[in-house]
Amino acid sequence: MQKRDLYLVVTAYLLVIASAELLTTYLTKAGIALHAVILFTLLVHAAFEADRNKHLSHFLMALVLAPLIRILSLSMPATIFSRISWFLIVSIPLFIATVTCVWLQALRPEDIGLSLSHRKDLPIEASVLILAVPFGLLEYYILKPAPLPLGSGIANFIVASLILVLCTGFLEELAFRGVIQTNATRLMSKWSGILIVSTIFGVLHIGNLALLDCLLAFAIGFIWSVVREKTGSIYGISISHGVINIILFLLAPGYF
Repeated sequence: MQKRDLYLVVTAYLLVIASAELLTTYLTKAGIALHAVILFTLLVHAAFEADRNKHLSHFLMALVLAPLIRILSLSMPATIFSRISWFLIVSIPLFIATVTCVWLQALRPEDIGLSLSHRKDLPIEASVLILAVPFGLLEYYILKPAPLPLGSGIANFIVASLILVLCTGFLEELAFRGVIQTNATRLMSKWSGILIVSTIFGVLHIGNLALLDCLLAFAIGFIWSVVREKTGSIYGISISHGVINIILFLLAPGYF
């Protein structure tokens, strides 16, 4: 496949995923159905490309995680569980799918960012953690979500914070900056891969019905992708991602 055709295929999937995201905001069931069709199409397409273009096949398999995230988040009956438990429960099938993708592609831990940063990269890791504070506050002022009901006590806050760091921060970074970005950069180039994964990350925020939030998600996703390429690690950006969500859902609603 020529490079131009390759970029057309990737762009087409991005546009269809964006359309499904937009549809979910107005017709939830139809949006879920379209995401399911995209997921099935990606799997079939990946199978057809397995013998012709291994890198494209692996990228398509990894891209399955994007519609899967939305299907899980919209299909799980939130009324049965507390909001914070909902994050934990949704993360379980996503974690299984991500690990399965890693196993099928024989990716090593260092391939997906599961390695510690070098000492020289510690200032970069510190910077991305500091950036989480203004980004978290900015996202709060854009979305103004209701606070998560936790009950009183520092123990509840600590448990909720750990769930947000592990089930949104680490898991989403493993999926996006770990698995999808690794396959995107192998398929195309470093900067094309970074642009693709950042765009997907921004597109999956369309459901918030705030253009500024999509742009913010793209911007912070781009920064995280660059940091992941520079340091080879997703640990710092996972904590940064978790801190943003802690500010967004736990801290800012109670103090701003």
